[in-house]
Amino acid sequence: MPAFVVYAFLCTEVGQQMVDAGWGQLFVAALGGGSTVKILDIAYQEWRKRREKSDSAEQFVDRHLDPLLKAADELVGKLRSLAEDDFKAIHSVTPDDSRLENHDFASLLYLFGCFWAQVEVIRQEGMSVAMAKDERGLRLQKFFDCLEGRRVRILPRVLQRAVGETFRTEKGAKTFVEFVAAFEETEGFRRWIMPLATFLSRTEHTTERQQLLQYGVVVHAMIDLLDPTHSITRERPSMPNKLTTKSWRALNYRVFGVYLTFVKDRQKYIGPPRRRPERKG
Repeated sequence: MPAFVVYAFLCTEVGQQMVDAGWGQLFVAALGGGSTVKILDIAYQEWRKRREKSDSAEQFVDRHLDPLLKAADELVGKLRSLAEDDFKAIHSVTPDDSRLENHDFASLLYLFGCFWAQVEVIRQEGMSVAMAKDERGLRLQKFFDCLEGRRVRILPRVLQRAVGETFRTEKGAKTFVEFVAAFEETEGFRRWIMPLATFLSRTEHTTERQQLLQYGVVVHAMIDLLDPTHSITRERPSMPNKLTTKSWRALNYRVFGVYLTFVKDRQKYIGPPRRRPERKG
C-alpha cells in the first residue's frame, strides 16, 4: 500500500476519528486486508476530489481577479477625483437627456458599469466553483455581500446586476465608445442605465454624495486587501475628511464592524474615531 494513500486516508475525517478513538493500531494491523485497501482507495479518491475543488477555486480567482481589480481601481480613482470638489463637475447633469455630453458624468456611469460587469461575471461563473475554498475567494464574496447590502448599495441588487449584464460582451466589458453609442441610440439599453444615471445626477444632495463615498470606501478597501502590493492597481490615499459623522459611524460599526471584520486598518479609510459633539448647557 503506497504511503501517500495511507497518509491521504489519515487526513480524512474518518481516519482522524479512528486515530483519536484509539483505533490506530488496529488500522495499521489491517493494512494487508482487501477491505482496508478498498477503504483507503475510496478515501484517497475523496481526498483527490477535495484537492481538485480547491485548485479549481484558486484558478478561478486567479483568472478573474485582475480584471475585477483593474475595473475597481479605475472606479475608485474617478470617485476620488470627483469627491475632491464635492462632485460639482456633475451637479448640472439632467439624466433625462439621451445625450451624454458631460464627460465626467459619462465616464462615471461607464466605470460603474464596467465594475458591475466584472462582478456579474464572477457571480454567474463562480456558481459552479466553491470560491470559499480559496481564502481570497472567501473574502471577495464577503466584499460582494457588503457592496450589495441594503445600506451600502446605491441601487437595488437586481438593477445593479442588470447594469452589469448590459455591459458584458463576449470579449469582456463594452468599450467607452460602445457604451456611449448604446446609451444614445438604444432605448432598451438606456432603460437599465437610467436608474444609475438618475442617482448619480443627484450628487448635489448630501445623502447621495455620502452613499457614493461609502461605496467607494468599501471598493477601496477591497483593492488594498486583494492587491496588497499594488502590482496591478494604484495605491491611493483615502478621503476621510469628506465623510460626515453619520457616514463614519455607519462604516465603522456596520461595514467594518460586521461585514468586513478582517480589514485591520479601517482608520486608513475613515480616519480616527470621532467624538460626539458636546451638548451645550
